[in-house]
Amino acid sequence: MQLKQGTLLQNGKYRIERFISNGGFGCTYEALHTMFDEKVAIKEFFVKDYCNRDENTSHVTVGTQGKKPLVDKLKRKFIEEAKVLYKMKHQGIVRVKDIFEENGTAYYVMDYIEGKSLRDIVTIKGPLSESLSLKYIREVSEALAYVHSQNRLHLDIKPGNIMIDENDKAILIDFGTSKQYDEESGENTSTLIGKTPGYAPLEQMGNELVQFYPATDIYSLGATLYNMLTGITPLSATLLASGEELDEMPNTISLKTRQTIEISMQLNRKKRPQSIDEFLKLLDIEGAKTQNSINTNTQIQTENEETVVIESVIRDNKINGHEYVDLGLPSGLKWATCNVGADKPEDYGNYYAWGETRAKFTYTISNIRTHGLNISQLQSQGIIDGDYNLNPQHDIARVNWGSTWRMPTKDELEELKKKCTWKRIVQNGVSGYKVTGPNDNCIFLPTAGDRDGSWLYRSRKDGGYWSSSPYGSNSNYAYYLYFNSGDQYVYWHYRYYGRSVRPVSE
Repeated sequence: MQLKQGTLLQNGKYRIERFISNGGFGCTYEALHTMFDEKVAIKEFFVKDYCNRDENTSHVTVGTQGKKPLVDKLKRKFIEEAKVLYKMKHQGIVRVKDIFEENGTAYYVMDYIEGKSLRDIVTIKGPLSESLSLKYIREVSEALAYVHSQNRLHLDIKPGNIMIDENDKAILIDFGTSKQYDEESGENTSTLIGKTPGYAPLEQMGNELVQFYPATDIYSLGATLYNMLTGITPLSATLLASGEELDEMPNTISLKTRQTIEISMQLNRKKRPQSIDEFLKLLDIEGAKTQNSINTNTQIQTENEETVVIESVIRDNKINGHEYVDLGLPSGLKWATCNVGADKPEDYGNYYAWGETRAKFTYTISNIRTHGLNISQLQSQGIIDGDYNLNPQHDIARVNWGSTWRMPTKDELEELKKKCTWKRIVQNGVSGYKVTGPNDNCIFLPTAGDRDGSWLYRSRKDGGYWSSSPYGSNSNYAYYLYFNSGDQYVYWHYRYYGRSVRPVSE
């Protein structure tokens, strides 16, 4: 039972205008600050399973005396939390303006946000565009990073707790289930643990929140992004743990965004991004802010922090819309400036199993068609040609980029390795190698890692780029270029791994 319209609080300072919503532990109202004629939002502590309200006096009591100590304890924590939130100052977090006790319960007053919740927007409009969804998730992430910097978890990130104001800015609200962690011991104080199905991770469902672990909120961020892009409420973590799967996201959503959601919603919290910074880097949101034009100087920073500026090659040479660089190699081969699926040299792009021309969510032995096929079988099935390289219909570069683009052969990877100089650098915040040809032209190869199962491994540390050549002595392997912090190799490995592809052309 909620407060009636017209109810006065604090001797007439606030007047209840309408009921907005209620949860298991509180009611939210639109109210008016009568002296300033200002709209505000008021959160009332009211545990619906334990509390009753007198219709005439609005006084709140506990229905069962045995529950009174628990409710009193929770009310004290509600007030303590409000006091902490009062001190939080961030443009992406709703501002707490007043705290008081009345009617046998507690209240805190917040700014009233003119706008709609993300939940209501998605319900009315359906799935949002990827660009708009990423804008909102970035704004929420920045607010959440501030919360985490205070050794606090929000614990109820979901579309219903994100308001979009009249300036189209995302504002994080409702900290009723947040937790404060002691900086030294890691112990926590909390009001109540939110468990919104679809948005709460497995450890939250089991109340396993003993230590400060930002990955708990990051699961909810990933689930919220999934909802914005699909219009679907994610399955609960309990159902996912039982073997059920999320509905697939449309192919119109970039692979990078889909993979970020997948990684962020891993059941094992240790396999999720461990900070907001890691989450944003997976989405490449930060990188997009610092990307320079390709026809201007590109700042490159070496790993020992020495900064140099290298003149970029004027990339006015294109094949079928994709830029290339002539490195001056003996073969005359032209190398693309970006990976397949990338928009700029620093982008990782998509990941592919050898001989498969579409990216996918999981990379396993059981879901690759070329596993176990020897050279003779690959030829008989039309997968490779007489020169023992992938046929055009199975060549990742040819299928995705068209024209004369193709994957490099083993020998062409060897030429790149031996005839060029390699320097480990960081370009626009992305680790990789500057590969300089005999004519001093260069390309950048990011350390994009590789994918095994549903996981991305060794990104920012190692790079792996497929050739079109199978390894003849083992029916499960193909050749690829591998590089790490100090060396480059042309080696062979399992075909089912998801790796990068850098196209070439004559």
